[in-house]
Parts: sequence; structure tokens; C-alpha cells
Amino acid sequence: MVTMTRYRTVLLFGGPGSGKGTQGCMLGGMPNFVHVSSGDIFRALSPQSSMGKEFRSYSSKGLLVPDELTIRVWLRHMMGMENLEQFIPEYHILVSDGLPRTVGQVDLLAQHLEVIKILYFSMEENRLVERLKGRALKENRPDDAHEGVIRKRIQVYEESTLPVLLKYPQQLVSRINADQHPLAVARDMCAALVDSTPGAI
Repeated sequence: MVTMTRYRTVLLFGGPGSGKGTQGCMLGGMPNFVHVSSGDIFRALSPQSSMGKEFRSYSSKGLLVPDELTIRVWLRHMMGMENLEQFIPEYHILVSDGLPRTVGQVDLLAQHLEVIKILYFSMEENRLVERLKGRALKENRPDDAHEGVIRKRIQVYEESTLPVLLKYPQQLVSRINADQHPLAVARDMCAALVDSTPGAI
């Protein structure tokens, strides 16, 4: 499945629990922006479906879903949004939360994404663990409930996802201190977008 138009895209990076989903939802509520979370896409898969079973065999262990499955599910979702006119490539800017997560995914998505900005939400590991434990209780996320799985997810993120940043021009990357009040994080995020991509936003 191939899209005809490359999506103008803002990438959100940050460890699990860094708040990129919260900030992405906020940004997605603004005109011209559409927030898409790869985590939400996978969690919406039916547990009885073959894709759902395959996804949970990895997520329950804190491992990344294989690149081929990830891109296949994501493309199906994006094409569905286009068909329903929930995402119009000529009008909207995609806010991609959680994708790409590996160097391999960068290459697989190159024909689909025109990256105009990268926001990197940074936070110390123990603070991430505390946040994820709290989120597991509030949102009934069994994959976030155990500290061993949480720390494994953070390790996988650091080993597999951070190198993705090096695949892009570094002038596109803005580091955001995620260990602030959410409104302060939103302020810094918006400032980075306004200052860095005034013609696109």
C-alpha cells in the first residue's frame, strides 16, 4: 500500500511516560494539525485478531513490535483516515506520536513522511517509571503495571529509538524538558514550532 502524497509531519520523541501523548493530543486540537498515536492504533486492535495477538506477544514483554507489522498497521490506519477525510494531506500537518521508533522504520517511512520538525521530550528514568506506574492504575494498562517491564521498555527505547534522531538533520530537533508542568511543556513545544517552522504552521 503506497500513499500518493508525502505527509508534512511533526515527529514526537520521548521515553514511555514522558508526556508526548498528552502534548500530541493538545497539538492535535489546533487547526491544521492531526495527532496520530501508534500506541493507540495498536491498543485498538482486537485481541482476537491475528494482528492483535501478534502485537500483544511483544508489548507484554516490553519489546518493540517488528517494523514490517508496525508500518503495515499504520498505513492501513492512515489510509482509512484519508478515505474518511479525517486527514487531508494537502491541508493537515501530521503529528506522529511513537513512529518511527527504529532506524529501519525511518527508511520504510521516507516515502510517506516529509518531516518538518522533531520534538524530543526528555525526562530522567526514575521519573518515567513513576509516571508509568501511575498511568497503569488510572488507565488500566496491564503492559505498564510491572516495574521490570517498564524498565525494559525504557531500555528498548534508549537502544532502538534514540538512534533514530541521528537519521534526521539535527537542526530539525528541539529538546523539550518534559519534567515541568504540562502547560510549561506545551509552551516550550509551541515556541519551538513557531520559531522553527513559521512557513509551514
